[in-house]
Amino acid sequence: MKVRLALSLTILAALSACANVKDVRSRDPVFYGSTQRSAEDYTACVASAWKAQGIKFEQKAVRNGFELVQSDSLGVEAVLTTTHWKGKTETRLSTRINRRDQTMIEPANLCL
Repeated sequence: MKVRLALSLTILAALSACANVKDVRSRDPVFYGSTQRSAEDYTACVASAWKAQGIKFEQKAVRNGFELVQSDSLGVEAVLTTTHWKGKTETRLSTRINRRDQTMIEPANLCL
């Protein structure tokens, strides 16, 4: 009985630690900027740099732009959202865990 309860609590704790895109996107950004590039070009530049660093991610289309979503076993770790609106492209990177911020921010900054 105690083992079953402990196992249930462990699973519940693990599931509650999972984060989704909306959770991470709603956090304060660790990087944001504006560029003259199109959302597609900027996202492709960052995706190429992240891929070269071994960062695994998914690219998703969003309204007026794209998102790069980096996940691990506990859910979404980082979200880079790039949108084009009224003639300019804006980007923001939000993370849940700060351990990889700099390796993700540098390419995002260099691609501006």
